[in-house]
Amino acid sequence: MPRTSVARQASALSMQGPWYPADLLPQLQSTLAALADIELRYHSDQEQLQAWAGPEAIKTRFAAQLEERYQRERNPYLQRLTELQHLMDQIVVRH
Repeated sequence: MPRTSVARQASALSMQGPWYPADLLPQLQSTLAALADIELRYHSDQEQLQAWAGPEAIKTRFAAQLEERYQRERNPYLQRLTELQHLMDQIVVRH
């Protein structure tokens, strides 16, 4: 086999990147989509709260509750992203 053919094959293989299980991409996409929904809702709620003309003490309390809900809803998805990253790292190391 000519050297150029070997070089082309090696180049083509390196451009393909790592192989991931078929279910990994949908899991990653759904996790990121859920996080994006949480982020959008949180920022929308923050804007509505800032526009509200109520007493400052109540706004402060609502802002704290909003932040708590945001963290509580977001954390499981961040944990799942960490798990998926770990899976991807293991796959890359093996190949």
